[in-house]
Amino acid sequence: MSTKTPALPAGTAGLAPFVDAGILHEAEVQVAGVVARTVPATSDEVLLATALCVRGLQLGHVCVVLDDVADTVGIEAQGDQTGPDNEADPTAAITDLPWPEPTSWAEALRSSDAVTVREPDSGAATNGVDAALTRPLVFDGSRVYLERYWRYERQVGDLLLDQLDRHCDPIDDEVAIDTVLDQFFGTDDPDAPDLQRLGARMALTHRITVLAGGPGTGKTHTVARLLAALHQLGIDADRPLRVAMAAPTGKAAARMTEAVHQAVVSIDLPASSAQPLLDSEAGTIHRLLGYRDGISFRHNRTNPLPHDVVVIDETSMVALPLMARLLDAVRPDARIVLVGDPFQLASVEAGAVLGDVVGPAATLDATLDSPLADHIVVLQRAHRFASDSAIAALAEAVRTGDDDQAIEVLNDSGSNEVRWVDPTNRQAFDQLRRTVVSGATEVACAAQDGEAGNALNRTMDLKVLCGTRFGPQGSYAWRDHLELQLPRLVPGMSTDRGYYIGRPVIITGNDYVNGVFNGDTGIVVRDDDRTVVAMPGPDGVRVVLPSQLAAVETWWAMTIHKSQGSEFTHAVVSLPDARSRVLTRELLYTGITRGKEKVTVVATEAALRQAIGNPVARATGLRARLWSQ
Repeated sequence: MSTKTPALPAGTAGLAPFVDAGILHEAEVQVAGVVARTVPATSDEVLLATALCVRGLQLGHVCVVLDDVADTVGIEAQGDQTGPDNEADPTAAITDLPWPEPTSWAEALRSSDAVTVREPDSGAATNGVDAALTRPLVFDGSRVYLERYWRYERQVGDLLLDQLDRHCDPIDDEVAIDTVLDQFFGTDDPDAPDLQRLGARMALTHRITVLAGGPGTGKTHTVARLLAALHQLGIDADRPLRVAMAAPTGKAAARMTEAVHQAVVSIDLPASSAQPLLDSEAGTIHRLLGYRDGISFRHNRTNPLPHDVVVIDETSMVALPLMARLLDAVRPDARIVLVGDPFQLASVEAGAVLGDVVGPAATLDATLDSPLADHIVVLQRAHRFASDSAIAALAEAVRTGDDDQAIEVLNDSGSNEVRWVDPTNRQAFDQLRRTVVSGATEVACAAQDGEAGNALNRTMDLKVLCGTRFGPQGSYAWRDHLELQLPRLVPGMSTDRGYYIGRPVIITGNDYVNGVFNGDTGIVVRDDDRTVVAMPGPDGVRVVLPSQLAAVETWWAMTIHKSQGSEFTHAVVSLPDARSRVLTRELLYTGITRGKEKVTVVATEAALRQAIGNPVARATGLRARLWSQ
């Protein structure tokens, strides 16, 4: 056994080949060891399934599918997500590993005392296990779960399906509904139905509504008008509504607040409907649920949220466990509206909830076989971009997996919106780096002059979004280059100390005491004789002392995962080389759609084609449950 690999706990010697191959690591083998000690005589096949379930969670999978687990491992083992790309191709070594034959593997699981066998449809145990007894694994058809994640998935599926037609505070007056929809959306055209109006009507008359769509399709615009309609109906009924707006991260919540407020102003709502929205502020889902002591939430089924309406933005970022907690905490008579882009990157943690919920509804010509279909509206028309927008054309080509069309759009020399820079072309790459340095110089100069608001605005003008943190195109390389160049260009600037004037920062953890949250951004500025961090606030700019910030990173560049929920005037999307396993269609699509006016893609052609041809395939059972697939 390699000296680099962890020592195997007692009873797990059968995992040695998978440890030596680098597939299983410390966390996985230790959990398998606990099962081996807790349930004596557990077979190697069951211990391997246990370890792979733990490993899968780190890669976003909720379960392990026996029939294709070896292929999944083979794909995911290429490259190193947190380090330089691995030049070795492990495919041959993975193929040669002693994988159990699926039929015998399934039989070993069914006969093990460490496994509860469940019927895929009913969820009932079929191997004589007491319902109150918890075993480490659940085997459900061809899927193997850690027991907790099987319960999370089951809970989300049950809450979505069983409560679709549950009683919610009814609005029975069809005339009143049509009147308020006419007021805020205009009259409907039967020959050309307004999907935004349809989504609003759905939310007015259903307990659960899913409002999906790509960038610029009017999701926030629809939410603002929907909430205005709800407030107006509440006022007319002399029953003001309690509305909560939330998002997975602080940055996404701040963006939601800003976007809703902008929409309210732009659509010129009456004061009675506009003021409640202007007074509202979105927060994180953790804050909404009352996250406490690092492990639990104040609000749950026995202590539900008091709100009549709960709207969740950027739902694609919500992991399965958090979605289970959220749905469990919403009152049975309250409305919940899930908003997001199902084509974006899924959550960093396990699950692909929004993609599973929207399912085939994202395809216009799909046959929809689920009661959920009547609760989903997918907005199609992009309002942010012009009809001939190159950004929109590139995003659509990536979304549909058309790599030739994407390359054609990127090669269009007449486009002012989209540019392609191959990093192997040193002249073009150096020119781009000069452009990025120029934008950073404007940020730093404003900060040096104490112009906090201007500096914050400048940070949103141009941002480098990276597929990885490491490597020559990673966020750390871009950060280091900028911190080397800026002192030469900005008088009096030094990047030698932590909180240097001009340093943009991003918060990496939630701090409820100081009111800063994961994804919040700011910039270090000079404030008279003090060094402070200026951050966007509800009334403009607020300042925080550096000593109040415990978890921050420099924000000259960021990962594409972190960029979700943000928009930048010019997005520079920097991808690793084609060997990196992080390259996916959703990664590239998410990066491209962060740009409002201009997008520059930094990638080789091989990396582009690898990303576009590699859609994320997370192992879950939620879509099958919701859509009978």
